Amino acid sequence: MRPFTLIVAPFHLGLENVGVGAGPTRLLEAGADQILSTRGMPAQVVHMRAIGNPVTDLDAVTDLNRQIRHAVMQARDEDSIPVTLAGNCITCLGTLSALDTARIGIVWLDAHGDFNTPESSVTGYLDGMALAAALGHCHDELRERTALDTVPAELNTLLLGVRDLDALEEERLAQSLVTVRPHDRLGDTQELLDALRERVDAVYLHVDVDFTGPGGLPREMACGLVDHIQQTLPVVAVNVTNYNPEVDGGGVMLGCAAGLLGRVRELPR
Repeated sequence: MRPFTLIVAPFHLGLENVGVGAGPTRLLEAGADQILSTRGMPAQVVHMRAIGNPVTDLDAVTDLNRQIRHAVMQARDEDSIPVTLAGNCITCLGTLSALDTARIGIVWLDAHGDFNTPESSVTGYLDGMALAAALGHCHDELRERTALDTVPAELNTLLLGVRDLDALEEERLAQSLVTVRPHDRLGDTQELLDALRERVDAVYLHVDVDFTGPGGLPREMACGLVDHIQQTLPVVAVNVTNYNPEVDGGGVMLGCAAGLLGRVRELPR
C-alpha cells in the first residue's frame, strides 16, 4: 500500500488560521494524519508556509496555489497519495495544475455551486467562483499564474450535493455542460459515475464539508457517497475544504469532516 501525503494549507484568502483557514489545523490536531495512516504509519504531513499579510489582489491566493501544486507534484513523484486540507475551495487550482487535465474528471461535493463569476456574484466572494475558475469561466490570470494551462472539460464535471445556488449561478450552471444533482436528487449517482468512468483517465475529488451535516446529506450517506466515488472512479487527488471550527461549537462538523477523511482510501497510480 502506498503512503499518504497530507498537505495542510491553513489559510482563508491569505489569512492564516482564521475562519475556514483554522479548519486544516483543527483537523490535524484531531489526528488527520493518523486517520490517513497506511499500515499503522501516519501520513507524511507537509505544511504550506506562511504567505505574509493578506493583500487586495490575488498574490496570496496565487502563492498558496503554487505551493500546493508543488506539494502535489512531489507527492506523486514519490508515489504517495496527495490529500490536501485547505480552508478555501479555490485551492482546487493548485491541485488540478499538478495533474494531467486533458482527460481528467472532477467530482465536486458541495452545498454551493461555486460557479459564479465576478459579473454574476452577489457578494464578489472568490470561493464562490472556484469551480467556474477551474473550468475556464473567470479569473484567467489566477489560473495562468497557477500553471493550470488546460482546463478540465465541463462534460466531465459532476457537481453533487448542492442545496444553495444563487439565481444567476443556477442559470449559468443550466447553460453549461456540468452535471448538477441537488442533495435530495442523488438517486442516479451510480449511473453518472459509471458514465464518467468511460470518458476520463483520472478524477479529482473535491470535498467541501458543508455538503454534509445539518441541512445537507447525513454523515452516513455522505461517507457512503465518497466510498462509491472511489470504488467506481480513478481518483488521483483529493481536496477537503471549508471546515470552520469557529462556528462548530459542538464539534458536529469536525466529526463529519473526520469521517469523510477516513473514507479516503488508496488511490490509483
